[in-house]
Amino acid sequence: MTSPNDVVSAVTKHPAYQELLRKRNRMSLTFFGLTVVIYAGFILTLAFDPELFSRPVGNMTMTIGVLSAILVLVSAVILVSTYVYISNKVYDPLLAKIVRDVA
Repeated sequence: MTSPNDVVSAVTKHPAYQELLRKRNRMSLTFFGLTVVIYAGFILTLAFDPELFSRPVGNMTMTIGVLSAILVLVSAVILVSTYVYISNKVYDPLLAKIVRDVA
């Protein structure tokens, strides 16, 4: 009978697992970069042009600041949802297959 440590060691040495890590890290960095650009853009605009956020959107009473804050929040929900979807549909089945190969 194999111990859990043996299975973990075998999985981490498996070539498919190494490829899975590379793909997952690349995707994580992409999502991280998008998040940094969105949040940094919002904060830097607020820091260097605060008057922009006080302007109304068209003829509405909502300001550009409120609209951009809502868009930042919606983008975060979309990014997290997309990451979870890809992780559940692509990476988790691959990891399960690797564990089955090793065990």
